[in-house]
Amino acid sequence: MSRTPDRTTSRPRVLILGGGFGGVGAARELSGADVDVTLVDQHDYHTFQPLLYQVATDLLEPPTVGHSLRDLFDDEDNVTIHEARVSAIDLDRREVEFADMAPLGYDYLVLGLGAKVNFFGVDGAAEHAHPLYTLPDAIRLRDHVLERWEAADRDPALVEDGALSVVIVGGGATGIESAGALAELYRSIFTKDYPSLPQDSARIVLVEAGPSLLPMFKADLRSYTRQALEKRGVEVLTDEVVASIEPTRVSLKSGTVLRAHTVIWGAGLEAVPLTETLGVELQRGGRVVTAPDLSIPGHPEVFVVGDIAWIPGEDDHALPQLGSVALQSGGAAGKNAARRVEGKDTIPFSYHDKGTMATIGRGAAVVQMPHGRTLKGRTASLAWGAVHLALLSTGEDRAKALLDWTWAGFTHERPGRISVSADDK
Repeated sequence: MSRTPDRTTSRPRVLILGGGFGGVGAARELSGADVDVTLVDQHDYHTFQPLLYQVATDLLEPPTVGHSLRDLFDDEDNVTIHEARVSAIDLDRREVEFADMAPLGYDYLVLGLGAKVNFFGVDGAAEHAHPLYTLPDAIRLRDHVLERWEAADRDPALVEDGALSVVIVGGGATGIESAGALAELYRSIFTKDYPSLPQDSARIVLVEAGPSLLPMFKADLRSYTRQALEKRGVEVLTDEVVASIEPTRVSLKSGTVLRAHTVIWGAGLEAVPLTETLGVELQRGGRVVTAPDLSIPGHPEVFVVGDIAWIPGEDDHALPQLGSVALQSGGAAGKNAARRVEGKDTIPFSYHDKGTMATIGRGAAVVQMPHGRTLKGRTASLAWGAVHLALLSTGEDRAKALLDWTWAGFTHERPGRISVSADDK
């Protein structure tokens, strides 16, 4: 069972900031090492971010994608978990300050604080758009969508104003998967739940600034993705840039104004602002530039992983901000911290690309593998499901997800579509 490390111990102290894929990967690698590990996150749970859109569209319950950090490390005697928010990091003093906890010193530090949504200065986006980066984001979006349909059910005049319509900004995996899942929720579930509402007025519009969706994929997969979305009733607008967002309107730079009471933002990330206070080299989006072994140049005791890190890949391009990159880099940082403790040389990080994938809806997905092979359709959908099940934190989470997916596949039902307010009496 996890415990508070003995402060009189002579063992090196490894402090891990962030309980995402990177932080969890590092802690798991260090769980058997002769060190005291302290993992601190602003939440007491680990979030499986790739499936947040399924929480937002009532396919999965929140506990399936949010797992207690203490439970993950319950059997590791050298790992302690704290829920606290980082306020400052002093690399020279090797000390971290927190907004709601006493400072902690360290011998080795793993920075896995993640990123925040980048709204690119679009007027009204931060106030009115719904990002999908955290579990609270997903729950807020789910409740908002349900509230809009209930409001329209009470007052059908809202339909004409766009109460049922959704604009999704960004044609990457988050946008694609959100659009496909919403289309299925609307056409398969809400059609039955709200038979008196005009379903044709419930538009799902995907807006992408570039010329195509999923730009990192091959042309045939991009084309298949667009066709699959349009077949499901999603309107795809490419080469369109969002100019401003209001509570019920989205204005594009082309002059088009979309009536929609719901906007989902999936257009990009940037590192947490704390990186700007470290006094180290930063790259685009405030990401910390790492040495080949994931340490910060000039600070070999500090490792940076996940979305916060600018990890050089091929052709000097940074590795993408993906869960697989975060998990592998976290494990590598943990291993290198352990090697430093043992007096060994660190090992350069080498990312093992297992492929990139996105699911579009029931029986439709795209997969692009490292050596050029591609999959699409039902085969790709099965591959996507297998990979995501394998990556979930525990067997319990895998069982929950598999049960919900199977039930939805056979019945087209989503029993989680209720909204509970803390103000209810």
